[in-house]
Amino acid sequence: MKNKWYFCAALILIIIFSSCADTEKKAKKLVNYMTELERNSIVFSPVSPKQRYYHEVADVAQYIQEMSVYDEELEATYIIHITLPPDYNEKKSYPMYMMTDGIWRLSDHAELRPLMVDGEIEDIIMVSIGYDYGINAEAAETRMIEFIQKSALFLDFITNNLAPYLGELYNIDYNRSALMGHSFGGNFMHYAVFNSDKYENQPFHYYVMASLSTPDVVARYYRGNDPIAAETDYFERNKVLTKKIYVTAGEREYAILTNIENFKTRMKGHKVKTIEYEIWEGADHSNYVKPMMRKSLLKYYGIK
Repeated sequence: MKNKWYFCAALILIIIFSSCADTEKKAKKLVNYMTELERNSIVFSPVSPKQRYYHEVADVAQYIQEMSVYDEELEATYIIHITLPPDYNEKKSYPMYMMTDGIWRLSDHAELRPLMVDGEIEDIIMVSIGYDYGINAEAAETRMIEFIQKSALFLDFITNNLAPYLGELYNIDYNRSALMGHSFGGNFMHYAVFNSDKYENQPFHYYVMASLSTPDVVARYYRGNDPIAAETDYFERNKVLTKKIYVTAGEREYAILTNIENFKTRMKGHKVKTIEYEIWEGADHSNYVKPMMRKSLLKYYGIK
């Protein structure tokens, strides 16, 4: 009888602890700092044919949600595209793979989704951030606003508004989520990494820093954004860098390769061990991006 009581007590404890573990897994949320105006601005719809490269996703558009949201600080509206896993279950948690430069990344929703369908990667939530329709999203001058000139406000928008709001809609595993940026977006990844510790919210663990432009190019657009100073400041505040970073570029991006080598030297000086570097053989500034993104998904979420 006594052994039976011990068995029942142990079983009850196991159930309680399991329940607590599940609750903790589902309960991890970020603090949402959206204003009432920003929340009320949100509109969901199917992918709009106004998107310049809509033809590239027309066959799978039914799997992609489009969200429009206004940000007061940036005084701008952003178009967010969201692709859920094929068998999305609201009771499960999923890593999020968030991409900047949504005008180009929309096609990646279509190209990368089969990795989930075919079982090459685990189920994830794919998100891309683009500009409102009518804005020239491909112009350097447009991209400079968020990526360089107003990088602090753009990081605020992603960290304190967008990522927490998406977490209200979906059960996101932020501990395994990733943020990706290429070219000037790569510069923004650098800014995001070395300012991430300033935030209570921590929506990302992985960062894809592709074709990181040289500091002199950044200074040409905005003198106040000094990448090297950002690194120095970070390590004055922190002993180690725990974020995992994938730094990559094309072999023919000569100035950028020099920049990456200098970055590598500085990170070795700080004894950083969480950065992986890869140079794509024969590639230029853009023709390696899609296979690189595919590889990053296999790296973080591949099923072996």
